[in-house]
Formats: sequence, structure tokens, C-alpha cells
Amino acid sequence: MSGGVRRRPAQRRSAERFERLLDACAELLAEVGQEALTTRDVARRAGVPIGTLYQFFDGKSGLLHELAMRHLAVLLARLQERLAAEPVDTWADAAVLVYEESLALRRSVAGFFVADFRDTGSIDTDLVRRIDEEMAARLYELATREAGLPALPDHRRVLLVAITSSDGLLRLAFQSSEDGDPAVIALGARLLRAYFTDVTAAPPVT
Repeated sequence: MSGGVRRRPAQRRSAERFERLLDACAELLAEVGQEALTTRDVARRAGVPIGTLYQFFDGKSGLLHELAMRHLAVLLARLQERLAAEPVDTWADAAVLVYEESLALRRSVAGFFVADFRDTGSIDTDLVRRIDEEMAARLYELATREAGLPALPDHRRVLLVAITSSDGLLRLAFQSSEDGDPAVIALGARLLRAYFTDVTAAPPVT
């Protein structure tokens, strides 16, 4: 099992059900939030028996993890396209680019902002950690191997701080405005730029 997925579909019909379950999970996450989301409601929205859901996923945590990985793949694809058109020279520029693309997806993709459930009473800290760790690793690989940015001191810790901070900034921006408070969004970009400028100029933290 990988990330809460019991079995990945091999046949077309099963693959369609798998994707419908993830679509339904995303829709409900956006509508009711992580705390109120249930596997039964996801199965009902997807139009499949609850048993089918558990054939593929180990439960709610598995659904959310797989949804986050699907969204991460979308984010990475968008970043690759953006980097091809607008190469970056610094980690600060790269961080703002990731922030901008995350913002665009938050506005256009249902349930994209999985991190909305960080501050609920039923937070799954292990799920959040796994999502953040995977995101940090994939973004670092993209930035260093594909964008050609230099190695980042203590990169795992530095990127986890940036990811958690970005989640908080975007959550704050969307609390006061359906489309995101532009002033908060702009301040968030400035904060990330200043953070990475400082981190890349300073010696590693030990």
C-alpha cells in the first residue's frame, strides 16, 4: 500500500471509479471541509458503493493523501511549463513562482487547498507531515535538477517552513475574501522572497 491506497486500478472501468472518488472527495472538501467529510458521502457523491471506495483506499486519510498527490502532480506540471517560459535564477524567484501557481490552483481547482484542515480539531498530523514531506522533496528536485538552482542549505527544513508558511498565508487571504485578499497575497509574496533571500545568504542552521 502506498500513501493510503490499497489497490491501484488496472482496468479502465476501475480507473474511472478511482478518479470519480477523488473528484467527489475534492468537491466535498471544498464544500464542507475536512472535518465534516466522510467516506460514505464521498462514495455517494461518486455514485459507487462504499465497498468500492475501501477496495481502493484505506479510508478518509488515504483519500486525502491521494488527492493531495494528484494536485501536487498538477502543480508540478504547471511549474515546469512556467519555468520553461520564465526561467528563474534565485530561490526567492522560484518560491514566489510556486506561491503564484498555488494561488491560481486554489482559485480554479475544487479542493486543491488540502492544507485547509491544518487547524481543525480533527487534524491528522501524520497525513499533513507525509503531504508536506513529499511536496518538499518534489519541489526541491524540480528546482535543482530541472531549473538548475543551486543546492539549498538544510533544504528539507527550509522548504517545510516555506510550505507551512505559504499554507497559512493563503488560508488567511481566503478567510476575508472569496477570491483572496490581494493585500495579504502581496504581503505573502514579499515574506517568501525575503525569507529565501535571507536563507540563501546565511550559513546553514545547525
